[in-house]
Parts: sequence; structure tokens; C-alpha cells
Amino acid sequence: MAAKNFSKKEAISHGIKITKKYFGVILSIFLIYAAFQIIPGLLNYGAGPPISKKDIKTLYRESAAADNFYRYLEETGYIGEYGRVQDKLQNITNASDLILPDNLEVDRDIIFKFLNQHRYRLPFPKVIFYLLSIALWIVGIIIQIGLLKIGLLLSRDQKPVVWELFSNGSLFVKFILGYICYGLAVMGGFILLIIPGIILMIMLGMYGYLIVDKNMGPIESLKASRALTKGVRWQLFCFGALLLLLNLAGLLCLVVGLFFTIPASSIAMAYVYDQLRKQDEITAV
Repeated sequence: MAAKNFSKKEAISHGIKITKKYFGVILSIFLIYAAFQIIPGLLNYGAGPPISKKDIKTLYRESAAADNFYRYLEETGYIGEYGRVQDKLQNITNASDLILPDNLEVDRDIIFKFLNQHRYRLPFPKVIFYLLSIALWIVGIIIQIGLLKIGLLLSRDQKPVVWELFSNGSLFVKFILGYICYGLAVMGGFILLIIPGIILMIMLGMYGYLIVDKNMGPIESLKASRALTKGVRWQLFCFGALLLLLNLAGLLCLVVGLFFTIPASSIAMAYVYDQLRKQDEITAV
């Protein structure tokens, strides 16, 4: 039985060629994807803009005092990662509800006025905010599925339509379950040692294509990915490193280059998936 193989140079060349050919529609898809990445951030910012150490310095000019107050807000659960405002702060309506140490009691009203700038301020109830957040998360996953489908279409030299991004909702449950199983497996590998995590990442990494292309279930797609990548995992690791270098080059081109290198990389990876799948099908005959 012949060993599986693929040409890294051929895959990248194909990705670049197809990106050039369909750049107009690819750019439209890229911009829509970028917009949906920005919207959740804008929603969260509107609900309560994050608190930074720079903001706190308008309250406490001394760096040590500002750092201590920021740490206090984190420790009390008023803010989370990156200064994101938490429900504990959002739900405070009066200065008397603030939990403050004795040394800050004298500044209670000033602190409340400062924190009040960062509390919930969208023009609709919080329940709507939470529902919108969930809806945007679901749409984000459907877009991820759509990007895989578009990558496959482009790798096969088929021009996609922009709305392909949103037309794969039927795969949502399979994809999210596959993602969870994949994430847990890779996380387990990284907990044991770094190298097993990298191996599992490469071994199981084709699961998304198999769900989108073959409508496989989550566990079935992971098993199929393991079989599909057998014998070429080192090559896939090196290929991933090449794609990383390609995108770093795009980043260095005033970031604008990423508009070209990211889709070219995605198409190249979909092309590799197709090459490996075809070799498996030939072997099975």
C-alpha cells in the first residue's frame, strides 16, 4: 500500500492562485466575517466599557494607588479579564451597595461616580443583551462552518456565494460537539505534555472538514481525521509552520497582506484535505 503524501509547495501555490482568481468575492466574505467579529465586542463595550489602569489614573494619579485599586476591583469580582465589567458591578445601583475597604470609605461617592460610567448602559433590558450575545455566538459558529465550506469550494475551483457563510446551520450541533471533543482531547494532551497536545491537534485537526464535507458526526469525524492524517502528521506540522510564516509575511505588509495570505492559507489547507481524502478513497477501492 503506497504511503500518503502531499506537496506543500503545490498546496500553497494553489491557494495563492485561487485567491487571485476569486479575490473580489473572497474580500467580501472576509469583510463580512470581520464585521461579525467586531459586533460582539461593540455590544459588550456598550453594555459596560472595560476599566483600564489608565482610566483609574483619573481617579488615583499615583501609580501604586491606581494599581492597588485595579487589583482590588479584580479581587472583589467587579471586573474580570482585561477589565471587563462583571454582573457584580452591573447590578449595583447605589453607592451604599459598594463593598469597599475601610481606607476607601471616605471616597465612596467619588468611586461610585467613577464606576457608574462603566455600568450597563444599553437602551434595552439586560435579558435582551444576553439573548443577543447568545444569538451572535451561534451565528459566529455558523460562520466558522461556512468558512470551512467556502474554503473547500474554492480549493475545488468553485466560486462561492457570500451567503454560504450563513447557510450551514444544520451542522451547528455536530460541529460544536466535535469542537468540544477536539478541544478536550487536545487540552488533555497539553496537560500531560506539550508534545502529545501538538500531535493530537494535528491528528484530529481535519474533523471540521469531515463534518462539513461528509456530514459526519462528531466522534466519527475525529476517528476519520485520525485515519486521514496517518503517515503525514509530520508533514502537516511542517505545512502548518509554513502557513504561519506566510501569514507573518502578510502581517509585515502593513497588515493589509493578511487580506490575501489568510484566505490563501485556508484554501491551501482545504486543498491538502482533498488530496489526502482522494488518496484514502483510491486505497479503499
